[in-house]
Amino acid sequence: VANIAISIDQSGSVSDQELNAFFNELNKLSDLATFTVIPFDTRVAEDKVYTWKKGEKRKWERVMYGGTCFNAPTDYVNKNNFDGMIVLTDMEAPKPKPSKCQRMWMTTPHFANHPYFNPRPEQMIVVK
Repeated sequence: VANIAISIDQSGSVSDQELNAFFNELNKLSDLATFTVIPFDTRVAEDKVYTWKKGEKRKWERVMYGGTCFNAPTDYVNKNNFDGMIVLTDMEAPKPKPSKCQRMWMTTPHFANHPYFNPRPEQMIVVK
């Protein structure tokens, strides 16, 4: 079983509507797998990291409001030996350092069309 990290951008630039859309996607993902949720802004809220169990449904929640630094969740994931990482974000920060595991980006249509950086060769998924 893969150990997957879901890093959720909780920065002030991510709207409550976008967070809700991200959590809706995670509720669908939980039908298929268990994963670790990692809230972040310029740092990871390590006291708020949790395991989302397969089959579990959750409501969206905001736990941070700061700026954005993608190096914070990348460092956390690299340090904790995850097999893969999905970053749910508005893409509004500089490109981070490389990840030791495969990293994928999930964002809204607007930010997919206007990203702050080009995530290639990493994949980007658009949620509606």
